[in-house]
Amino acid sequence: MIVVAALASLLVTAEPCVPPALRPGPPPWKSGEVLHYDLEVMGMVKAGVLSFEAGRPMFDGTQIPLKAKVRNTSVFAKIRRIVGTAFSWVDAKTLLPERARDDVLEDGVKKTSDARMRAEPGALVIETDFGGQKGSTRYERHGDALDALSAAYYLRAADLKPGQELCFEVVGLRRFWTFRGKVSAKPERVDCPGGLFDTLRVEGTIERMDKPGTKRPLYVWISTDPHRILVGAVSEIELGPASALLSKPP
Repeated sequence: MIVVAALASLLVTAEPCVPPALRPGPPPWKSGEVLHYDLEVMGMVKAGVLSFEAGRPMFDGTQIPLKAKVRNTSVFAKIRRIVGTAFSWVDAKTLLPERARDDVLEDGVKKTSDARMRAEPGALVIETDFGGQKGSTRYERHGDALDALSAAYYLRAADLKPGQELCFEVVGLRRFWTFRGKVSAKPERVDCPGGLFDTLRVEGTIERMDKPGTKRPLYVWISTDPHRILVGAVSEIELGPASALLSKPP
């Protein structure tokens, strides 16, 4: 009985694995903002380019469309040719995604995924189509989840504090993951082609829901100025370490 009571106490006092609270006021970006990044994979210089765009609010201002576009350079295309677009539709007040979709053409094979983020209470369904082979995977969702694109914007608007512990669930690479990490204790200065920024670093790991123990590191740098720019990110993909760094002034 003592052991059961202790476990129950841990469950009650444990921090929920949900996105952090937002800062008061409107999001730190404006409609039409476009951010450009250089991609590097396996230590190669500029393996591709990536852009993020925040669209104008839709449906009487209740929903914000987000868009990302990626393509690799002709040099990297000799290893793997990739052109893709990702979309996320987020609630204008909570910035939580309603739906996330990506369309990628990889070495001539079309791969798509469509995640209905909150279609079912406590569940998340990702529908996929890889070159005509369709599939659907249902995951248990423990709270409000993000997708990779909306997470980039959500963290910009979040009330991040030095040393803060973070935990949330996120859709990415056509899978469902749990991110666990923390905010750096002190600001870090990042010098990149897009400018010189004082940033907060968010670092941690993402772990697959369907394959516990399958983890990847993730580092993100967000500027501390009022625009809260996503300055850079580093993680791993199938080909090895990958990074994105702001390439133009916002």
